[in-house]
Amino acid sequence: MRRLIVLILTLLLIGSPLAHMAAAEKPQPLFNIDMMIQVSPDGVAQFRIYATLKDPFYRAYFNKLAVNNTTLAEEQFQSFVKGLIYDNLKDNFEKRFEAKGLNSTIYWPEGGPVKVLDNWSAVVTFAIANFLVSDGKVLSCPLSSPMEFVFRGHVFAYSWDKLTLLLPKDYEVRNLAPTPDAFSNNVAVWTNGDFIPIVELYTPQYSYWKFLNATWREISIRYDPQEGYVQFNATFSGANATPLIINQIISSFKARMEVISIDARQKNGSLVVIGVAKPEVSHSETSSEEMWNALVKLPMPFNKVLVKGGSYQVGPNNTIIITVVEKKPNYFTYLWIGLILVVVVGIAWLKKRRTASKEVEEPAEEEKESSIEKSESLDGETSEFGGE
Repeated sequence: MRRLIVLILTLLLIGSPLAHMAAAEKPQPLFNIDMMIQVSPDGVAQFRIYATLKDPFYRAYFNKLAVNNTTLAEEQFQSFVKGLIYDNLKDNFEKRFEAKGLNSTIYWPEGGPVKVLDNWSAVVTFAIANFLVSDGKVLSCPLSSPMEFVFRGHVFAYSWDKLTLLLPKDYEVRNLAPTPDAFSNNVAVWTNGDFIPIVELYTPQYSYWKFLNATWREISIRYDPQEGYVQFNATFSGANATPLIINQIISSFKARMEVISIDARQKNGSLVVIGVAKPEVSHSETSSEEMWNALVKLPMPFNKVLVKGGSYQVGPNNTIIITVVEKKPNYFTYLWIGLILVVVVGIAWLKKRRTASKEVEEPAEEEKESSIEKSESLDGETSEFGGE
């Protein structure tokens, strides 16, 4: 049956008016094509191509075939689309990869790459590896160039009506050519072309270092030995930070520090990163003081470092060593001071008590003397009365 289908299609192609057309610069005349390519960060591209048959000769043929046998008509149309839409793309890609000295793999969905839809249209779906290849700095597409559409031994341009390219979100674009008709949020759209565009993106690592080299970086650090944590506040000024770069900066802090909490926000054109981390701490003490050395590992070099709560020195590999010294309280001094205070208070109390006792005794003596004087006076008066 498959051989019969191929034979029928071959005869149709020979007898078609399109058999007399042969020009490499002319667009393919068979399909309206809407192509969508979604690229993931690992360089794999998902292709989804909607193709609608527009040639009246073949539309008439498949309509006539469907009257008697719909299943056969759909099978033939599926084979027709695969041979022209998918196989032509595959041949183009294999030539490009071979020219670049690269290998790649094409992945089909279960059931094959072609699914027949209504009105003699189909969707072609597959994925291809190495759509983007990295040199460490730039991700580029090795397939970029005009494409050929081979039809009955003649070469046409692989023309499409619309191409939508969805690039990895927040990746920095270095170059897209030709210039897309529309571009927003890393989605590019071209119309009426026959090419895979030139695509160049900066790798996330390069975008990250490019951002760091373009910014003025300051950080303030406070270490509290009682709590055992460092609080840091880092500011990056002079360049725009994309969400991808912000995530990378947060990840770099987490990779170098034992981060307890961290947050980042845009403020007055600068990126501010605030967090709390647990440093590596060594502790020593003598009879008179305690000393803490906290090792803080910074994820990158900073133009300005401010340390609060202790002295510091800059170590190798973007490290800061913070030293905090606290004097121990002298308990013997406090004890002597306490004893002296007790003695002073005791003396004052005793003195006060003696003074109060003396004051009580003096009125008693005066009262006693007064009582004696009064008694003597009464005795004298009695004697006088007795004499009379």
